[in-house]
Parts: sequence; structure tokens; C-alpha cells
Amino acid sequence: MGNLPSTHLKVAQVVRRFAFAEWGGTENVVWSTAGALRRQGVESEIVATAACAAPGQEVREGVSIRRFRYVYPYFPLSAAKNLALDKKGGNPLSPALYRHLCRGDFGLYHIHTLGRMAQMARRAALGNGRPYVMSFHGGLLAVPGEEQQKMALPLSGTLRWGGLVDRVLGWRCDPVLDAAGVICVGANELAAVQERYPGKRVIYLPNGVDVEAMRRPSKLVLRSHLGIPPERRILLCVSRIDYQKNQKLLVELAARCRAAGEAVHLLLIGPVSVPSYYDELKKQAAGLGVAEWLTVVPGAEPGGELIRAAYQQSDVFLLPSLHEPFGIVVLEAWCCGLPVIASRVGGLQHLVRDGGNGLLCDPRQPGEWVRALAALTQPSLREVLAQGGGQSVGDYSWELVSSRLLDFYYEVLSS
Repeated sequence: MGNLPSTHLKVAQVVRRFAFAEWGGTENVVWSTAGALRRQGVESEIVATAACAAPGQEVREGVSIRRFRYVYPYFPLSAAKNLALDKKGGNPLSPALYRHLCRGDFGLYHIHTLGRMAQMARRAALGNGRPYVMSFHGGLLAVPGEEQQKMALPLSGTLRWGGLVDRVLGWRCDPVLDAAGVICVGANELAAVQERYPGKRVIYLPNGVDVEAMRRPSKLVLRSHLGIPPERRILLCVSRIDYQKNQKLLVELAARCRAAGEAVHLLLIGPVSVPSYYDELKKQAAGLGVAEWLTVVPGAEPGGELIRAAYQQSDVFLLPSLHEPFGIVVLEAWCCGLPVIASRVGGLQHLVRDGGNGLLCDPRQPGEWVRALAALTQPSLREVLAQGGGQSVGDYSWELVSSRLLDFYYEVLSS
């Protein structure tokens, strides 16, 4: 199993879903590292279900993406519940995807998910005598119980028949036990994983950012494009519209600023992964009287003109997540010289140095965010944070991250 491939290395990048219209941190990592590895002579094929996308093969920028039909093994399951699972937390079964993994000429399998997807990739790798590694994008130990309960809500009132399939196929084991290596993208999970799996090859490998692309000046005039008056201070948050991301706190923050006579405008950009939360968010804004001071762009092309314009032309970047394994969007804000206020949780506590390259606040204490935002009216503090972020981001280029990843691949293959 440890023999190096005789020609070039081909890696199966296995992820639950891969849809450009429903972008998230995991998709960003898989896509960016696949492109960076390709520039280093390593071929990646992204293998996913067709959740939120059409089944079939797509080749984009030289990277092959294969999406397969799937099912969630519950009955009855309405279209609305199926879509809810597609967007967040689904545990799919895909015989076609499994067959492809078994038949593919992969030298290594890289699993970016858990559940049945991980079990299918594990079985295919072991059956082909190839090693597999697993990346934890904050989904192993860091998801709070409250959020896990919310993700399970679409399954209430359904009959679970997938358990029988799992038992018959032997998919109830811990896939980490047979993994040749584990990658933690969040520094907060590293020690916990090492403790749970003593003797396992485990590394911390942070996410990255395309610094040059993010700093390319946007030709879009953000305020004119979105109708935001020039006197308002733009408070930007780029993330999925989701209870995990905690945008309700920002709506309350905007209301407090408005009550104090401050001219602010809250700009939220990101795909809606939990529609019910989005509805609650809009009702909250209307109830607090700040609907006119809120703009939501429910999805934008990753790295596209609007995203770059938002980072380059906003005044403050805010990330109030209740839990966050890393926070790529913080890197993107740093690229553009935007001061950052982030939650004192998860990987963000290791990424952001409070008072050095950003400010950290409790995601359940709006008053802390009010005070942090007020502090950023001081030009000296804004300059310190902008400089600190600009210096920090140099350690997180995708080329550097992918080089470390490739070293890890070859370490696994040669062991």
C-alpha cells in the first residue's frame, strides 16, 4: 500500500457536495488545493454527489469534477427536506459514486467528509490497496450539540432504513482508524484528535487564500451597484446564511448603532444554507427597524468581481460565528486591508491575534461587538489591524499550503 505511484500521482478528492452556486469553506479548500496541486504536477479528481448540482462530469480549469446520483436513506422524505439535507448535514448513499471510487486509477484517496461518504471512500481505498487520508474541516469534534440537533430536524417523522445498509456493508466502523494520516484545518482540533487517536499521523494544515487575486482592484463601484448611500459605514460579513454563522447578532449590532445615531449599513454576502434562518433574519431586521440598513446578497461567485469589491470597499469585516474551524474569509479580508472583528471561538482564536491583526469578541455578547466597532473609529487602531492582517496573510498562500499538503501525501505514500 505504501508504494509510490510509478508515473504521476492521481488523487481522489472526496467531498459530500461540490456546487459553485453553494460555496463554502470545504469547497474552497478542495477547489483551491486541487488547482495548486495541478500546478505542481499532481492530478486531482473531485468526486462528489450531485447535491445542489447536476450529475455528470465537468472539467474546469483543468480539474475534473464528477458528481453522482445519490439518496438519503429515510422514508418518507419530501423534496423540501431533501433540499435541506443537501444544503446542510446530509448523510447520502451513492452506489454509483462508490463504484467509481473502486474502479478509478487513484494513487491516493483524500476524504473531506464523514458519514457514508467516508465509508465508501475507505472501502474503495482498502479494496484497491491504496492509502487514504482524512481532512477535518471542523466536523469531527467542533460542532456544538445544539447545531447537531438543528441539522437533524429535517429527519423528524421519517423512518431510517440506511442503518440496515450500513450494517450489511460493514460501514459502522470508525474510518479514522484505517486512515494513513489525518489533517486538521483548525488548530483547536489538533490536540483533541491526537489524544483520541494516539499514534496516528496527524498534522495541522491551515487553509489558504489567493492573495494576488483578492488584491486585484475591482472595477465595480460597490455602493452604486447595491444602492448603499455614501455616508454609511459598510459592515461586511461574507459567509453562508446559517445559524452557525450567527448573522442575527449583526442585525442587532446594526440596530444598536442606528439607535446611537451612527450611519452604518450591514452587508451580508453568501449562499442561503438554512432558508428558515434567512426568513428569521429578515423578520428580525424588520422588527428592529433596520431593514433599510441591511443588504443581503444570497450568493456570489467565489473570488468574483462583487466579492472583491465588497472586501476592497467596505469599512469593517465581521465574522460572528458560533463555531468556526478556521475562517478563510478572514484571510480574504486581510488581503484587502480590511480590519477584522471575529468570534472568540474555534480556529479563529488561533488565527486572529486580539489587538494585533484583528479583534475578538464573544459571539453571544452583542455589547462586546458594539464596543469593538466603536474602537475601530480610531484611525490608529484601524492602521495597526490592517498592517497586522496584511503581514499575517503572507503565511497562507495556496501554493504554500499545497506544497505542505503534497509533502504529507508523499510521506503517507512512502510509509
